[in-house]
Amino acid sequence: MKFITGFFMAWGNFITLPCPYKKWDGQLKNMMLAFLPSVGLVIGVLWMAIFWLLVYLQLPPILISFTMLFYIFAVCGFMHMDGFMDCNDAILSRRPLEERQRILKDSTVGAFAVVTVAFLLLGWFASVQEAIYHITYVDLLILPVVSRGVAGMSVLTYKPIGHSQYVEDYKEPGRGKYRVAVALQMLIVIGVVIFLGRHAVKTLICAAVIAITAFFACAYARKQLGGMSGDIAGYTICISELAGMIALAII
Repeated sequence: MKFITGFFMAWGNFITLPCPYKKWDGQLKNMMLAFLPSVGLVIGVLWMAIFWLLVYLQLPPILISFTMLFYIFAVCGFMHMDGFMDCNDAILSRRPLEERQRILKDSTVGAFAVVTVAFLLLGWFASVQEAIYHITYVDLLILPVVSRGVAGMSVLTYKPIGHSQYVEDYKEPGRGKYRVAVALQMLIVIGVVIFLGRHAVKTLICAAVIAITAFFACAYARKQLGGMSGDIAGYTICISELAGMIALAII
């Protein structure tokens, strides 16, 4: 029962789609994070279905690209984009650490957030515009699963910033089992995509690009901001998913 609650807690917290089972248990927040790859799978399956429908309707490529781009941010309520913008405002301010942490919590939108999100969207649109001509439907499962898997693993592993909502959960013993669960979910999805798509090299390269980019993006943000947080997880997801889509566009 705890597993069901943990999964739907993740659904309700990280997806804007109606949650079929609404229950919250504050003791299961680490388990909720462990289900981030499964949440990514839900997002990816719907993304795949939308792409199929858009192609079936023979819409112009530019509209397909826009819809694909809009969906991946809207399905999570633009939560991760918000974290991306907050982190960039704080990091690019180049202020002392305490001031960067204050900016991170500030709800005001700064110039650095606006500039960087513009480039994020331009990069996404350009790469989707190219990728739609040669990707398979199942390729779309890799991006949301691996990006969220690495982000969830990071929250479960690294010490949070003092104001983070995950400070108390970091003290819970036995968190290693949740990290194992995250890794297993990612590996299973990668295996399924390889089996269905039959392009093992492309799938593995894309997954590696996402994971490596997420690792370094998260490490950089943690160093600049003094610890892990939900905003940094969103920053990690945005950058690594863009890297994955660029990889699909190039390969």
